[in-house]
Amino acid sequence: MVGSGAILTSLPGVEAVATLSRTQVDIFSRLFLAFVVLGTTVGVVVISYLMYNAYKYRTDAPDADGKYDVEEETDDDVVRPQLGEIPTSAKGGKKLFLSFGLSAVLVLGLIIYSYSLLLYVEDTGDVEPDMEVNVEGFQFAWAYEYDNGFETTGELVVPNEEVVGLEVSSRDVMHNFGIRGLRAKTDAMPGQTTETWFQADESGEYQAICFELCGSGHSNMREEVLVVPTSVWEQGQENYNFDNPDEFEQWYDQTIDAWKNGEFDDQLEVTN
Repeated sequence: MVGSGAILTSLPGVEAVATLSRTQVDIFSRLFLAFVVLGTTVGVVVISYLMYNAYKYRTDAPDADGKYDVEEETDDDVVRPQLGEIPTSAKGGKKLFLSFGLSAVLVLGLIIYSYSLLLYVEDTGDVEPDMEVNVEGFQFAWAYEYDNGFETTGELVVPNEEVVGLEVSSRDVMHNFGIRGLRAKTDAMPGQTTETWFQADESGEYQAICFELCGSGHSNMREEVLVVPTSVWEQGQENYNFDNPDEFEQWYDQTIDAWKNGEFDDQLEVTN
C-alpha cells in the first residue's frame, strides 16, 4: 500500500498542483476546481445533446411526416423494447457503450486524482518547511515557540516566500488555530499535536484567530501575524545569530517596534 501511495503522489498532475499550492487549502481548492470544470463540461455536452435530439426529432419537423407519431401497435410480430433491456441496434448500442466507457474513464480518473492528492496532504514528509513554529492555544491567547527556542505570546513574525510549518496544540480546552488571509487552519487539542503549513506570497499584516468557541473570551483570542519581506529577514540573519534565542529576541523586538512605528508601511503589501 505504501508503494502504491508513493506512485500516486508522484503523478505529474499531483506534483504540479502541490508545487503551485501555498497551503493545504489550495490543494483542496484546485481539486474542487477540477470537479467543477469537468462537471460543467459534461453537463454542457449532455444538455446540448438532449436539446439537439429534442429539436431533430420533434413532431413538426419538415421531414417528420408523421413517422415520429406514437400509435398503438396491435401486431404481435412487432418487436417492442422491454424494461431493463439494452438496445441491440448497432448504432444505438455503440453510442450507449461509448457513453458508459467515457463515464467510467472520467470517474476512475477523478478517483485516482483525488485519492493521490489526499495522500499528498496526509504525507507531511513531502513538505519540507524552511522554519517551524510550535503554537499552543490557551484561554485566551496564543503562545509561539520558534525552532531556536525563542518563546512569545505576542505577534508571530515570519518571512514571506518561505514554507512555515506549524505544530499546534492546546494547554486547556479545544481551540482552532487559523490565520485569516493565509488560509492556514487546524485544530488545537489538549494532549495532541496537529500539523499544518503555509507560504505567504505577500508580506503584510494578518490575524491569527481562534475558530472554535472556547469560553467567554473567545472573541478576543486573536493575535497579529507579521509577514516581513525576505530582505528584512535576511538582513536580520546577517546582523544577528538567529540560532541564538536571545539575539533573535533582540531582532524580534526591534522589528515589532519598527512595524508599530510605521517603518514598514511602504514594504507591506497586505494590511488589516
